[in-house]
Amino acid sequence: MTHNFTIFILDKLRAQNFMTEEEFENVQYSLEILLSNIFKSIQVYLISFLLGLLFETFIMNLAYVLLRWHANGWHAKSSLNCSIFGIVTFVGIPLIFQKTNFTFPAFWILVLSLIILWCVFRYAPADTEKNPLVSISERRRKKILALITAVSIICVSLFLAGSQISTLLITGLLVEIVMIHPLLYKLNKRSYKNYENYQNQP
Repeated sequence: MTHNFTIFILDKLRAQNFMTEEEFENVQYSLEILLSNIFKSIQVYLISFLLGLLFETFIMNLAYVLLRWHANGWHAKSSLNCSIFGIVTFVGIPLIFQKTNFTFPAFWILVLSLIILWCVFRYAPADTEKNPLVSISERRRKKILALITAVSIICVSLFLAGSQISTLLITGLLVEIVMIHPLLYKLNKRSYKNYENYQNQP
């Protein structure tokens, strides 16, 4: 549905010579991602609202989205799989935490924070076949911003150590770490470091 709507809008713009073919493809990809994410977010937040988990889902999802914005990472091949992942992850995990009253103690917050920072430094940003990060400067910029984002969220988590909010923030970061780890790409038989297939640009 989002694909057809995006094509309809962009075809109108292209027909009036507002963009080149290359610009059309780039904008089409970006719009599809945006509209798809909005639609899936509505699904996730609607279910979390019905289960009384709206705040918990928002906190965990916020940490994930903020880091993913710069660290990028793996994408599911189908919209259905992505929707299932979002519901299971951002509704299922907070639900388990709520039912078990689970929180990370301060020591584990510190240990997990160090793991997160190492993985961000080592693996971010991770690209995809459809969106290879060819530019060296862009990859460097994204890595720096990803590190700054991770450090900022971790500082909040350490300040609130032992609380549910701290646990949800760290868990959101951990989910994104999984998304950029080469092991996930390997398990799903997806290519990693796709920019290496292209000539590096400044």
